[in-house]
Amino acid sequence: MIREMPNIKEFLSGLRQEISDLQSMNARYAGKRVHSEVEQTALELRTTRLREIKQELSKMLDRPQDAKVWWEKSRRSSGVAIAE
Repeated sequence: MIREMPNIKEFLSGLRQEISDLQSMNARYAGKRVHSEVEQTALELRTTRLREIKQELSKMLDRPQDAKVWWEKSRRSSGVAIAE
């Protein structure tokens, strides 16, 4: 995962900002009583994007398919030396 995303802090920061922007737009939408078709479509697009972000973050939490990769990664992070 880390090799795939060397700039993970920047990636997460960008997602955090995008979520904040989408939430602000949704709050403005909720504050109005009447919505045009364009505004309703925009809400659907924002909702879809928030769902996509949630899926992206969920995938980042998934452990690797190969148990050996998972085990070696956890041993390295705990400071346990790996004998080869």
